[in-house]
Amino acid sequence: MTNARRTQAERSAATIAKLIEATIEAIEQVGYHSTSLGEISSRAGVSKAGIFRHFDSRMDLVVAAAGEVSRRHLAVVAELRIPESVPHPVDLAALMHLVRKQIRSDINTVWLELLVAARTEPELRLRIAPVLRELYDELEELAVAVLTPEVAPEAARLLATSLIHMFDGEAILRTTYPRPELEDARIEHVAAAFRALTGPTAPGR
Repeated sequence: MTNARRTQAERSAATIAKLIEATIEAIEQVGYHSTSLGEISSRAGVSKAGIFRHFDSRMDLVVAAAGEVSRRHLAVVAELRIPESVPHPVDLAALMHLVRKQIRSDINTVWLELLVAARTEPELRLRIAPVLRELYDELEELAVAVLTPEVAPEAARLLATSLIHMFDGEAILRTTYPRPELEDARIEHVAAAFRALTGPTAPGR
């Protein structure tokens, strides 16, 4: 009897994983508003009735997908918590390239789609806000761990969120108006400003 229950639980977990993966894939490929239950059902190979055995609504499934996207982001950047992986003084340009690469990944497209849709959908905005808050808290604490003692903790948090916002905007704009030469120069100029602010001759030092 115990084995039967375990098998059922495993089947249920596998179906949920397929549904979440199909939702992520659909949002990334056809956009949030076109990610209908029919689209998810087709991609996952699960009937609509099967979806409702695991999720009460499309919104619940979208929120679960947002949570999975957040976990995948954190899994990628968490490796930077290993002290020996981040030599000091910090090479900000190298870190910025890593951040940009992650923000340009397909998985981040899902976040961008959700954030834009949340502007005009109050329920979506309410439901994904805690997921986004937790993600940003983790990223800001990671920045503190990586960038101190070169910069104060609050400055590290501000720098982290500023870089995320900058690269998010860049990722959206470059689809329609790519400017690779400006994008390359941007990292070098921001890194130079960072060195000027945190170097031995910086104000207050």
